[in-house]
Amino acid sequence: MSITETTARRRNLLISITRGISKEDYELSREYTLLEIETVFHFRKRDIAYNLEYFFEQNSGEFILKPRKLEDIQKILKKHHEVIGQLETAKVLFLKSFGRFYDDYKNSKGFSFDHARLRKIYSNLHPIIQILHWGMLPILSKWLMINSGRLPENNIIDFYDHYDMLTALLNEIRGGGEMMETKGDNTLNKVMNFSVYNRRWGHPDVYRIERTVDGWLVNHIAINGKCAKDGEGALMMNLHHDSIFFPEDGVKHALSNLWDDAEDGNLTFEELQIKLQQIADWISIVEKTVGENQPDWVNYY
Repeated sequence: MSITETTARRRNLLISITRGISKEDYELSREYTLLEIETVFHFRKRDIAYNLEYFFEQNSGEFILKPRKLEDIQKILKKHHEVIGQLETAKVLFLKSFGRFYDDYKNSKGFSFDHARLRKIYSNLHPIIQILHWGMLPILSKWLMINSGRLPENNIIDFYDHYDMLTALLNEIRGGGEMMETKGDNTLNKVMNFSVYNRRWGHPDVYRIERTVDGWLVNHIAINGKCAKDGEGALMMNLHHDSIFFPEDGVKHALSNLWDDAEDGNLTFEELQIKLQQIADWISIVEKTVGENQPDWVNYY
């Protein structure tokens, strides 16, 4: 099974909605404002753009859960309520088994990874894992789902059949689990400078760039418009238009990773601006070097 970023995100949003309803003791048929969806269920601006209609339908200016999603949440809440009384005992048993294994492995330099011991621990934990999962309703890293090709709710025991998945449960118990962050919205739609040296004109050109829910918005003398997370579109078109020499694959990789870090809330706006300019500086260095170090008679770049 192939799990995309969209599928993994929607799984976490479903769990986040369920947790919000449980925490606030909402009626399932309740109507929600857009602000409540953002603050209680932790929808980012990108989620509002691409996932709101997946979960909700609009009713007189407010939003209600779609029937199918309502059914999904009812099933999750039923399983949650069935195990909640056993949750604390399950946590203790998990800490005494896998928690001890994890600490031994992390804290002892001479401790080799004992696969046989882990398999035995995992086998004994099967009933405990079910209780922990439904009792805690953990938010999970998208990469655990994407790389495994699995969603936990499809088969919980199979999903947690890995050291990294068990570690995610352990982190949740110890208070270090994944969070539904919306801090990434703080770096949206704010103008940043992207200053790149241009040998064609002999001076730096300053682009104005904003991060958007789709990628980047670029404003420049030559070409203005949108581009993808990796800069494909207006930014790449500008660089090629001005015959700037740069490591395109590496720059695209850097821009895409930078966008993801900002979206996940790992960067402040100031940090995003600094890192964006570091990419521009990298382009400038390559652009200068390729011109300065080619033989005079070549005159290719």
